[in-house]
Amino acid sequence: MARSDPDLLRDKVTRIREVLDKDPGDAVSWLGLGDTLLDLRRPGEAVDALRRVIELDPSHTAAHRDLGRALLESGNPVEAAEVFARAIGLAEKAGDVQTGREIHLYLRQFEKLP
Repeated sequence: MARSDPDLLRDKVTRIREVLDKDPGDAVSWLGLGDTLLDLRRPGEAVDALRRVIELDPSHTAAHRDLGRALLESGNPVEAAEVFARAIGLAEKAGDVQTGREIHLYLRQFEKLP
């Protein structure tokens, strides 16, 4: 699936929501929903899904990274920076080097904002 195909992404959102209707405690599906909403350029909606992942699994480093990204893209750079700072600590604690690198990239974007 091409990440840029909005129709396929909307269909994916529908399928994920169907899974979540049956199992609202599925952190992986919430993460998939948040990431797909980000791909659809709907960061405000993604924030809600990604917060749900973190409620279910507070140590999920990718969810923190993606929440920071969603906050940044939805115009909340200060909260995004706070989330990224927490995410870096989690990534270091978990030994999640790749996610840590990605978070540092987003922080550099934040630093370039006016």
